[in-house]
Amino acid sequence: MLLLLLLLSLAGSVSGQKSLDYKLSDWYLGTLDNVLDNISKQSKVQFEFDRQRLNAIHIDHHPISQPLKEFLDVVVCKNNKLKYYISDGGKVVIVDRWVVTNEVKIEEESHYKGKPTRYRFALTGRIIDNASVEPLPFVNISIKGTSIGTNSNADGYFTLPRVPSDTVSLVLSAIGYKPKTVYLTPQTPQSNLLVKLESESVAIKEVVINGEKQEVLQTNSKVGMIKMSPIKLVSLPSLGEKDIFRSFQLMPGISAANENSSGLYVRGGTPDQSLVVYDGFTVYNVEHLFGFFSSFNSNAIKDIQLYKGGFDAKYGGRISSVVEITGKEGNKTNWGGFADISLMSANGFLEAPLGEKFTIIAAGRRSWQSPLYDKIFNKYSNTSSTSGPSMPEGRNPFGKNDLKSYFYDFNTKLTYRPTDKDIIWLSYYSGNDDLTNDISSGFKGGGPGGMGGGGEVPRISNFSMSNNDNSNWGNHGVSLKWSRKWNEKFYGNFLIGYSNYYSNRDRTSSGSYEDSSGTSHSIKRGVMEYNHLDDYSAKADIEQKLNANNVLEYGINATYNKITYSYAQSDTVKLIDRRNEGLLLSGYLQDKISLYDNMLKITPGLRSNYYSVTGKMYFEPRLTSSYQLTDTWKIKGSIGRYYQFAKRVVREDIMAGNKDFWTLSDGKNLPVTYSDQIIGGVSWENNTYLIDVEGYYKRITNLTEYSLRFSKSLANGSFNPGHGGDQGTVTYEDQFLTGWGRVHGIDVLVQKKQGDLTGWIGYTLGRVVNHIDGYGNYDYYASNDVTHEFKAVATYHWRNWDFSGTWIYATGKPYTAPQGGYTVTLLDGTKKSFVTVSTKNGQRLPDYHRLDLSATLNMKLGGRIPATLGFSVFNAYNRSNVWYKQFEIVDNTIVETNVNYLGITPNINFTIKF
Repeated sequence: MLLLLLLLSLAGSVSGQKSLDYKLSDWYLGTLDNVLDNISKQSKVQFEFDRQRLNAIHIDHHPISQPLKEFLDVVVCKNNKLKYYISDGGKVVIVDRWVVTNEVKIEEESHYKGKPTRYRFALTGRIIDNASVEPLPFVNISIKGTSIGTNSNADGYFTLPRVPSDTVSLVLSAIGYKPKTVYLTPQTPQSNLLVKLESESVAIKEVVINGEKQEVLQTNSKVGMIKMSPIKLVSLPSLGEKDIFRSFQLMPGISAANENSSGLYVRGGTPDQSLVVYDGFTVYNVEHLFGFFSSFNSNAIKDIQLYKGGFDAKYGGRISSVVEITGKEGNKTNWGGFADISLMSANGFLEAPLGEKFTIIAAGRRSWQSPLYDKIFNKYSNTSSTSGPSMPEGRNPFGKNDLKSYFYDFNTKLTYRPTDKDIIWLSYYSGNDDLTNDISSGFKGGGPGGMGGGGEVPRISNFSMSNNDNSNWGNHGVSLKWSRKWNEKFYGNFLIGYSNYYSNRDRTSSGSYEDSSGTSHSIKRGVMEYNHLDDYSAKADIEQKLNANNVLEYGINATYNKITYSYAQSDTVKLIDRRNEGLLLSGYLQDKISLYDNMLKITPGLRSNYYSVTGKMYFEPRLTSSYQLTDTWKIKGSIGRYYQFAKRVVREDIMAGNKDFWTLSDGKNLPVTYSDQIIGGVSWENNTYLIDVEGYYKRITNLTEYSLRFSKSLANGSFNPGHGGDQGTVTYEDQFLTGWGRVHGIDVLVQKKQGDLTGWIGYTLGRVVNHIDGYGNYDYYASNDVTHEFKAVATYHWRNWDFSGTWIYATGKPYTAPQGGYTVTLLDGTKKSFVTVSTKNGQRLPDYHRLDLSATLNMKLGGRIPATLGFSVFNAYNRSNVWYKQFEIVDNTIVETNVNYLGITPNINFTIKF
């Protein structure tokens, strides 16, 4: 029997060799997979190839009696980095030319034709960037033809615990990189396998196009998770430059109707409910320039992952979402960098090896006072449209702004690799915004027909106001990390870090006006705010592979917070003066379980916390799972509890939009916030398209706001009035209001991942409902409630150009409007006017929508230096979207002002890589 099989195999091989003599004479035009199908029909030659790979290669060839062998050698393989061989069954098998075999040597190897010698063994290795030799985190690795797979960790290491044989093929994919197939052989080492991935690019030739279009983002690998490529962001429209947080806002479940905030409003959560980790330390403020830019320089970032919910037990301290950012380490072989300039800022990035074991990167960005920069400040420092009492007819308002402002950020990272098993890095980040915004405004004259001219409605006259406004805010952060691969089954990360957030504002106003009777009145107001947060942390994370089906992850974390916040009015009286500190000790344990050949994945986990302020323990059970029904269908879900101890409290400001500040929960006026949430979803995905649907429900307990419009003692009827019966005193403890929230919704994503035209459509239907007894015994929509949000994103590649467009639509957000006011006496005896309102968030702003467009030219200066020239138009059809409404009480009249977002705004940026 064996002899018969051997003879049949030899016969097939000889037959295959003879088939290569077939003469071609037809005109072959189209994709290579279709061309080979036509040749197979004509010649009866059987081909075996990766259809997705060959579909990206175009052929335009008219041979005249050309042998098939010559066609394959010259036209197909030579031009496209392919090779072929004759299988035992006589098929012509076409594969990629390259394969990685060990850490030292890279061989040109095709699929191994012999028999396997090892079965069901563990394979370990590391994945790096081919050019910079930087490790690549979270790369997808799968065994072709099976459901077995894994991901590289944050330092590029991976372990496949159950490889069927030593002749299988590994398929590797990562956002921004060319997919790669590695063909194992009996000579391939089982440990320290080094795989190099090439950065994705599209090479254009006269006849043949080589390369595949890679999507900007990747989703569906875990419940609620999104991966985004900093490399590919340049193709998306932006106000000034590529921005990761702005790009995340284009996904369903993350609100994009927030031009003034690059923070993430994820599934009904607020930005403070998102944990943002940069190289291991927590970042508390993620915004530059009124939120138009995020605080992170994309050129310094290697990888970023966002969990919209259902995140692992290793993450804690937030109730909504997690953003994990990994910074670049630097090129181990050559020095290089970027230089970028736009109408908003200048940006530089450098990387270099320092000897054989050290690498360093440095990146800096600073804004400059350009016309576009001034346009944003002029827009957000003055009201854009006014309703209510009109300005006197024939008399123009006047205004003058003295604006001085800039922002900057700086990243640097030193990486040391003493051995092949150890990585030590020191990472530092600093970002700052400074703003001096002195404004003078007012108008002359009186009511209709002039002052005392018999107008129907009395008007104020000769109004003037001078406002001095000085602010600065930002972050500093540093981390020292040691990672070690102890053996094939044990990996550890150990980190100490420090993070600081600060926000200071000194605002005083003075002015005067005359009422309808000609009486002169003076105005004097003052607000001073100071918020300072220190975060000291140390943590250890261990990954232990127990067997082929279980990966155990566990660790401990200690965080010490010290937060100061003061808020003073009338220059001297401090309504809030909080100084608190606390220690949070946490530990977690979770088991990543794979069953039924990796079809079913379950991750049960438990996180426990001891909070020194309350002296209590808090437990967070969690469970996530997914089941691969078929090659294309997957169902997934998660359930869990999440606690938050440091939180940013909303300070309701009816008159000028809401503000906020960071503070620690104290278990009394500020109880610890927690959420219980459940997520369920289903997805369908093939090589080109993805359809993903996820539903979610969250119940949030101990939501806290701070309101200046009344005190709880007034609301409860226990307030003791002062003289006149309409005055009294309040303390800051009276102003904290606590309640609960309920969030539910559904996210839908339809994505086209490959081809010259790519993009996605996202839709979110959601509800965010809060209940705080201090506002009344009723439920109300939260300020960040958006019922419908629709996003369409498209990118098109043509020759050296990338074109893209995004369109966003969202229903209007709720807001609270004042109806009247009353007066109370503050601690220093001065009087303060407060407003009365009807239903909390009972009104809605108009619907929001805008279109952004961009075009990017990819070129090489001097034929060898990569560069890009980008053109973008923000809000292309100049939609007047309302940011918030501002109110003033003047002469017992409420003046309402719409503060609008930015109108049509073009921009240009130029980037050069060296």
